[in-house]
Amino acid sequence: MRGRTMIMIGILLCILMVGIVPPPLAAQEKPAQIVSVRVEKAPAIDGEANDDAWKKSKAVQITVKRVLDPERGKSTRVWLRSVHTDTHIYFLAVWEDDSESISHRTWAWNPEKKAYEDAGDREDMFSLAFEHTGELDANMLSGVESVWDVWHWKAARTNPQGYAMDKTHRYTKDKPAGRANEQTTTSGGKIWIARPEDAGDSVEKQIAAPTEFQVDRVPRYTPGTPTGSAADVKAKGRWASGRWTLELSRALTTGNADDTPFDPKRSYRMAVGTFDKTGEMDKASGVLVLKFATRK
Repeated sequence: MRGRTMIMIGILLCILMVGIVPPPLAAQEKPAQIVSVRVEKAPAIDGEANDDAWKKSKAVQITVKRVLDPERGKSTRVWLRSVHTDTHIYFLAVWEDDSESISHRTWAWNPEKKAYEDAGDREDMFSLAFEHTGELDANMLSGVESVWDVWHWKAARTNPQGYAMDKTHRYTKDKPAGRANEQTTTSGGKIWIARPEDAGDSVEKQIAAPTEFQVDRVPRYTPGTPTGSAADVKAKGRWASGRWTLELSRALTTGNADDTPFDPKRSYRMAVGTFDKTGEMDKASGVLVLKFATRK
């Protein structure tokens, strides 16, 4: 049953990328728990994972699975830890990836067409999703209206700046303002899905293809400096020996309406996703539960 839950979460996240409609699946089993331990000294967000703070927390091994063809069902292991201080929460994610992919959709010169085109390269990425408003459900096509708070780290577009993109995923029965995709629910109704970035300047900046030859390959993205709510999530990842190590941090409460406020007195439903040199969800977990402990 847990495998079905993982597939459902993954397919739902793929919907946001490629518009695929998933079949209805059975209800989930009891989700795994990620316990965030209170520490006095926060870890440095540098992708090194050698801070004493991480020794106080337990790594939970999560199996994330490929949800689309090709290689449907292929799995990857993720180890996730969390600690918090009185003001901030921190996550350490380590996952298997046999190659480091740190460029994305580079402009490549085509001498025959005398124009730049997409080189086909794709970066590695990682995401954490948290309940915000309503229930973070294993079947978001149930028609339940909800909002997720999503932290989306990208090896090419956000890692050099030391951030993750801060977004919300919004599920509404009425068409929202801005970009959104309409999907059919498992009961035959309709649900709208939108994925806006949080308010402020974006962490990523896209540039158009040059109209004349410059060099063989030109980056499509240049580093952006996020501001406002878009700058809430600090993140830094490093790849070595077939694994990514990623550290993320955010204030427990940002005061921004588009962020989930974390109250250590309660628990939160969440999910994990990995992207292996792809622009769509590669592998995903089922629903997890984030809890807080007060041990120092």
